[in-house]
Amino acid sequence: MGKVVVIGHVNHDRVWSLTAPLASGARITYSSRTVRLGGGGFRTGIELARLGNDVRLISNLADDDHGRAALAALMAGGIDVGGVGMLDGETRFTDILLEPNGERTILNSGEQIKPRFSAQGPVSGDAAYLNALMLGDEVADSLETIPLVVSQFPLRSASPRPADIVIGSHADFPGQDIHRVWDRAAAVAGPRLTTLVLTDGVRPILLYDGGKPRHVRPLKQVCVPDTIGAGDCFAGIFLHGLLRRLSLDDAAEQASLRTAEWLCERAGTA
Repeated sequence: MGKVVVIGHVNHDRVWSLTAPLASGARITYSSRTVRLGGGGFRTGIELARLGNDVRLISNLADDDHGRAALAALMAGGIDVGGVGMLDGETRFTDILLEPNGERTILNSGEQIKPRFSAQGPVSGDAAYLNALMLGDEVADSLETIPLVVSQFPLRSASPRPADIVIGSHADFPGQDIHRVWDRAAAVAGPRLTTLVLTDGVRPILLYDGGKPRHVRPLKQVCVPDTIGAGDCFAGIFLHGLLRRLSLDDAAEQASLRTAEWLCERAGTA
């Protein structure tokens, strides 16, 4: 379908399914603890590759048993891992506390310093997807030559990146005016920004071009407690739709539908 450069993390998520909501001072049990690969580099890359795209991943993994197993999983998923750096050190797990109502708390080590996403030389493709904060200069410069760049909305200080579309979650901007959110996206994406996409669970997806907002209603609504990775899945299918020359509205509609189906499949309710 297309040659896509994906720049993002491959996470080792340790998901604790709690039996009750978090509460200060409470003793809470958990029903299960699962470890799975996640992150924008992994989940979005796997989805794009599954849909027939030629995916090259730029990421970093620890050169230990966990990192090498993740590398093998990426290769098995059809992803070109030539841009994945294997670094000295041990894999750090991300602990995710998942409450029965779907609320989640993510725990990361405050001492964890993640390296920049870098490449040995210029990168090229029909499109690029970023779910990364700090970019190496050669990666940032290469994005200028890629026709379509989609970036996840960075919620912390991040390297500027020339992006046509920025995708985020409405939940990350509670009570904020859409014009203000647009300005924040434009400050990172620069003058190439044409569209801001905000997902909102089962509610309509917001598409905003800096002028008039419009909404896309999901074709399928699902209610599952575990929505971890849904945003990454949505981004991959949305970008695939754009590579197929679907309109923004149709690409968002199809991404929402397929993501809902993926959530049901994982929950065993399909």
